[in-house]
Amino acid sequence: MSAPNSTASPRFGRGSDDGAEEFDGAEGILRAWRSGIRPDPDLTVSQWADRHRRLGTRASAEPGRYRTDRTPYMREIMDRLSPGDPT
Repeated sequence: MSAPNSTASPRFGRGSDDGAEEFDGAEGILRAWRSGIRPDPDLTVSQWADRHRRLGTRASAEPGRYRTDRTPYMREIMDRLSPGDPT
């Protein structure tokens, strides 16, 4: 077999942390990252659609906010596709 081609990387800094505090603005970056890892809200697919879905004028005879009440037969199907559904 041939000898390995790569060498071990030297360690810089104190080695006790990830070293992020050594960079300007690192605390702000870490704060933004931590705020971005909040869990998703516990919504079903139909609840999400009622809150966030919009229908365009070219895609719908009734443009504007989507309402699950207009298609009640879709509610159970949508909710079965929700991440929290046990089925």
